[in-house]
Amino acid sequence: CTGNHQNCRLHFTRGVLPSGQADGQTQWERLVFQQQREKNRAYYQEHLVQNQLILAQLTQRLQNTLLLQADVSDSRTRAGALLTSAAWRAPALRDGRVFFQRRQNELGDLSVDILLDASASQNQQQERISTQAYLIASALTRCQIPVRVSSFCSVSGCTVLRIFRDYEERNQTDSIFDYVSAGWNRDGLAMRAMDWLMKRCQSDHRLLILLSDANPNDDQKIPRSGFFPGGRDYGGKLGIQDAAAEARTLRKHGLAPICIFTGSDRELPGAREIYGQDLIRIPSI
Repeated sequence: CTGNHQNCRLHFTRGVLPSGQADGQTQWERLVFQQQREKNRAYYQEHLVQNQLILAQLTQRLQNTLLLQADVSDSRTRAGALLTSAAWRAPALRDGRVFFQRRQNELGDLSVDILLDASASQNQQQERISTQAYLIASALTRCQIPVRVSSFCSVSGCTVLRIFRDYEERNQTDSIFDYVSAGWNRDGLAMRAMDWLMKRCQSDHRLLILLSDANPNDDQKIPRSGFFPGGRDYGGKLGIQDAAAEARTLRKHGLAPICIFTGSDRELPGAREIYGQDLIRIPSI
C-alpha cells in the first residue's frame, strides 16, 4: 500500500476459518458473527414472497434492457443497399455513405462486481444490505451475467476484502447472507484493491456496484508530511477526497463505479463528491 495508504495492509479472504483452538475473544466474535448470519437468512425468509416478486421484476427489467441494447440498427455505409433518400448526398456533398447496412449491435462481455461496506456504521441494517446484495446478484445471474460479491472493512490498519462468491460460482449466491459488519472503512483503499482485482478479469465491460454510506473513516492515519508530522486522520473531508480520487482512477481504467447509497442525508454531499452522477439512492429494498 502506497500514498495515502502507506503503512496499511490488505487481506483478501474467502472467510474460511482456520483450524485449531481459538481463544475466548475469538470464540465470542465467531458466535456473534454466526448469530448475525442467521438473522440475515431469517430476514430474507420473513419477506420471501416480496423478495421473490422483486427478484422477478428486476430480472425482467435487466433482460429487457439487454434486449434493447442488442437491438438491430441501420447505419449509412459506403457499400450495401442503396438508400434512395440519401442518394443526393453523393454528387452534392461528395458523401459516399449513400448505402445502408443492417447490423446486430454487439453487447460484448459484461462482468459485475458488487462491493458491500461492512463497517460498523452498517450495524443497524445488515439484514437489509445482505438481502439487497442477494437480489441484485441473483437477478444478474439469471441474466447470465457473471457477478462477484465482496465486502470490505478495516481492522487495526488492515483492510479486509471478503469474497462471498466469484464470477463462475452461480450456486454460491446464498453465501452473501454471511455478510457481517464490524470495524472501520477505508473506502479509497478498498476501491484500489477492487481495481487490482477487477483488472484480472478479461470482460469487455466491467461494472462495480458499491452499497455504501460513502463515509470513509479509519483509525489508521494518512502518513505524516512536512505540515503534519504526526499524520492526519483518515476521515471527513480528507477521506472523501481520497475516495473520490480512487473512483476517478477506476473510471480511467474503464471500471465504472456506481454507488447504491445506504446512508443518511448528512452523508449525501460526500457521496455525491465521490461518485458524482453515478449515485443511486433507493428508499427501501
